[in-house]
Amino acid sequence: MDVLSEDILMEILVRLPVKCLFQFKCVSKSWCSLIKSPRFTHLHVTRAKNGDQEGVILVKRFIKDERKIVLSFHSKDESLSLQVVAPDFEVPYSTYLNMILVGTCHGIICLKSNESGGIYLCNPATREFLTLPDPPFRCPQGYFCQLGEMGFGFDAISDDFKIITFTEITPDEYNDDLNSCKVDIYSLSTNSWRELDPDVTLPEWVYNPRFSVLFNGCFHWCTPLITDSFGLQILSFEFSTEQFREIQFPDGAPDTEGEYGMQKLIVLDNSLALMWYNITGSQISDQHFDIWVMMEYGVQESWVKKFSIGPLSGIDCPLSSWNSNKLLWEMSNGQLASCPVLGDNRGSLTKYNIHGSPTTLQADIYHESLVALGELCGRRMN
Repeated sequence: MDVLSEDILMEILVRLPVKCLFQFKCVSKSWCSLIKSPRFTHLHVTRAKNGDQEGVILVKRFIKDERKIVLSFHSKDESLSLQVVAPDFEVPYSTYLNMILVGTCHGIICLKSNESGGIYLCNPATREFLTLPDPPFRCPQGYFCQLGEMGFGFDAISDDFKIITFTEITPDEYNDDLNSCKVDIYSLSTNSWRELDPDVTLPEWVYNPRFSVLFNGCFHWCTPLITDSFGLQILSFEFSTEQFREIQFPDGAPDTEGEYGMQKLIVLDNSLALMWYNITGSQISDQHFDIWVMMEYGVQESWVKKFSIGPLSGIDCPLSSWNSNKLLWEMSNGQLASCPVLGDNRGSLTKYNIHGSPTTLQADIYHESLVALGELCGRRMN
């Protein structure tokens, strides 16, 4: 029997899930070396990014009885149980409500502790968990400083994972010459932070990751308009160029935050989309959702209002998109649900047997990878 060439073998193996690849590393030294090579990892990630590999639903939830936060992974089927496709990943150092899912990129998940301010990266497929160094910024005496929101993504030019953080600074009444928002960026390849000089005037705050999204190499947040405290806009950050960009809300979309409306950014059918949904004080019931889609990324005039769904009863908030025509939701009781935005069943809720404590659910579409955090961390340090 002829021996397969390395290129043919790679073309075969790169189509397999991570679990199988771990098993095949034991076949021979040459197979192990091939699967562990940076080229193979890159090809495996690229196939997932291009949609050649089916993603799974990642759910972050707090299990009250066990007092822990776990990441669970479920197939995108139509069963009420959403079949578990990988072991749960228990998040270290997590306590009730303190751990936020910032985002996922190339199989790596970024988490932030609201309690300690700690930032973490993990790869559930390889069971790696990395605690990042704290940003070097120290709050000046007389000021109140708080690590605010952040974003996580991949710089395709430098082949590096990056995290951007906003530190909110509140000056005392006698000294207001310090900026109200400071930006730092972390590089996994150097395992270090550096201050970033923004190319735009930054708002005083940005929305938390539950309302933000990574798309097209950029992280996107809803923020107040710089010139109008009652208006909102989208602020994006491109990880490759490290440049900010302001994107205006679509014409006709409510752009004021208040007790009657909230905004959520999602990726829908491979396009940036903005959801607006109504809330009434603390009473959330029978919500209506409007969805605008940016048909051509970066072109203001390409915003189109494509969907209106509702009323939906018992919904707390939208979580993520699923395939090209479904949305994932958290119910007010902490249960995971979905509904299509197209077709005869539009707005019809399907509730799944997946629960967490109310307000703790977060969800995203996840593609596993062989990315080795331990090998990438600090590889470019002098």
